[in-house]
Amino acid sequence: MADEEPIALKEVQLRLGVPQHVLIHLCEKGVIEADFAETSGRGKHREFSRRNLFEFGVALAVRRLELPVATAALLVRLLRSFSRAVTKAVPGFELPGALLAHGTELALHLYDGHQLVLQARGGAVRRPFLVGANIADAASSTTRPRIEMLDALPAQYEAQLEINLTQIARKIFE
Repeated sequence: MADEEPIALKEVQLRLGVPQHVLIHLCEKGVIEADFAETSGRGKHREFSRRNLFEFGVALAVRRLELPVATAALLVRLLRSFSRAVTKAVPGFELPGALLAHGTELALHLYDGHQLVLQARGGAVRRPFLVGANIADAASSTTRPRIEMLDALPAQYEAQLEINLTQIARKIFE
């Protein structure tokens, strides 16, 4: 990110095809935290990174499914934690670049409306990499939900929703 040029809100709007007020709402609700500059009064504009642009794309996909803003915020935090964990195991891994250059497939699974799981496989990731968090923990607590490494995807569930995060990255950046 050090040699990366900041992205203005207008550019985010053009790339994602959504009104600025939707993007501003996601920032004001704490879903997206601008990596370069956060607004702090008149004349100060937010500046975003490529990672932020990807996070907007993911948050918008979650919102299109009519999941709450709090779920989108938890997912973005989970994505950041996931990226840090994978980087320790796979040097040079970063989002969204790894999804474009290395052929890594990344998917979000939501089980029974409360268990979020991120799954990476292929490309630079030699074995499936799973990280999960419980949405109910986030809603019932003032602390951050516990994000944990998983050995396998849940086997017992009534309903599952999957979002292809690799496809979101490709749509934005290719």
